[in-house]
Amino acid sequence: MFSLLDKIETVFNRLTIFFAALVAVSIGLMAILIPLNLFLVKFHLGSMWWLFSSIEYGLYFGVFAGAPWVLQKGAHVQVDVLTAALSKSASIKLNNIVNILGTALCLLLCFYGTRAGIAEFIDQTMPDKDLRISNWIIVSAFAISFLMLSIEFLFRMRKERILITGPDKAPADGGI
Repeated sequence: MFSLLDKIETVFNRLTIFFAALVAVSIGLMAILIPLNLFLVKFHLGSMWWLFSSIEYGLYFGVFAGAPWVLQKGAHVQVDVLTAALSKSASIKLNNIVNILGTALCLLLCFYGTRAGIAEFIDQTMPDKDLRISNWIIVSAFAISFLMLSIEFLFRMRKERILITGPDKAPADGGI
């Protein structure tokens, strides 16, 4: 039977997969729209004036929205040399310490991102770009991604992890 924490983790895993899928779609659209825009400009058929600004936003959101999924998969930068040299119990303890430190750092960045987002909302600042999205939305994406990263760091410490990783449904082996 699933506990409440198992259900929360399942929903969280699906959310990270959804964001990863959005990032993949945005990269695919970039690969299609850039050559299309070059074609339109080359043959004097017009241009997509919004394309370059939207690519900047897409890359920004992609890095932050995809980060929790990358951490979940264990595809981030790791140093396994140290954990391989330690005993199993010491390796688990070290990974838990790193996960606690990661959680604390991500919560700190979420806090400052939230403060910046609130300030940007109050000031109603807008960027100087062709495609303009309010700065508070951009900064809020930063804060939300660091909140999700902190949650993922906490889930990494669970022994009975519910992790949707693919056909084998086993969590990725990850070090620090």
